[in-house]
Amino acid sequence: MPNKIILVTGSSSGFGRLTAEALGRAGHTVYAAMRDVAGRNAQNAAELSAIESTDIRPIELDVQSEPSTKAAVEKIIAESGQADVVVHNAGHMMFGPAEAFTPE
Repeated sequence: MPNKIILVTGSSSGFGRLTAEALGRAGHTVYAAMRDVAGRNAQNAAELSAIESTDIRPIELDVQSEPSTKAAVEKIIAESGQADVVVHNAGHMMFGPAEAFTPE
């Protein structure tokens, strides 16, 4: 499979981090999305971007914030020209049928 531009949400820990690492090691460009990249997740972001022979790029993204999501996608498009795959792993909670919710 040719190398892809992949966005993985919830990459600071757990399955999201493992997914970002595995895809990076497989040769893909991975945008490892997480909240507070410059603050509480700075160490996680640094560790991911330091994995040798990978192109893992930590990026600020809060899936519960439409402006944050839009800014992250715009940055990915500006840097890489496209996004081929999205792995939506970030956890968020809502109650009720998903179809009933608007971005607001």
